[in-house]
Amino acid sequence: MDRAVECAAGLFLKRRIADVRMTDVAEAAGVGVATLYRRFSTKTRLALAAGTFLWRRFNERIVALVESDAFLGMSGADRLERMLRLYAEGYVENAGFVLFIDDLDGLLVTEGAPLDAVVAYGREVDSFYLIFADAYQLGLQDGSVAREVDFPVFYRSVAHALMGVAQKLARGEVIPSDDFSAGAQELECIVDMAVRALR
Repeated sequence: MDRAVECAAGLFLKRRIADVRMTDVAEAAGVGVATLYRRFSTKTRLALAAGTFLWRRFNERIVALVESDAFLGMSGADRLERMLRLYAEGYVENAGFVLFIDDLDGLLVTEGAPLDAVVAYGREVDSFYLIFADAYQLGLQDGSVAREVDFPVFYRSVAHALMGVAQKLARGEVIPSDDFSAGAQELECIVDMAVRALR
């Protein structure tokens, strides 16, 4: 069924979740529709599995960073900044992924989903939280972070701000003052504010 999840993810990136039928996924994956329903039972569960797959793929760049010798040689504050910048860059480079996450969030709000499916998805979304928290603690120890904060609140605030602005940029301009010609700089500004809040 990994093939079905991968095919679903590809289709969801091209079209809205609502516009993709289970039959489309079954056909693309080369499996029967009944097989797809037996495995996932609903399109929402399939969308969550696709979301988990896409987050894992998106996070590969972060894995490469945190496993590097260069990262391990950084101060805590520099580690935080580098990871935040990498997320911001990734959101700009992967607008389709960002739009899919926005679409999935909307689906989960309107349709709901079984807790087990949401928990598995949430684990992948938050898979680097501990590395961020460790970087913050290292920064307090090495002096590169000068300000103590409620880190879980800080982390969620910055993560939600980055994703929210990235989703706005990916959806496109709505009113004339939106002007996203320098959209990536808006994400950089959030990272700058976050880093300065700690130094």
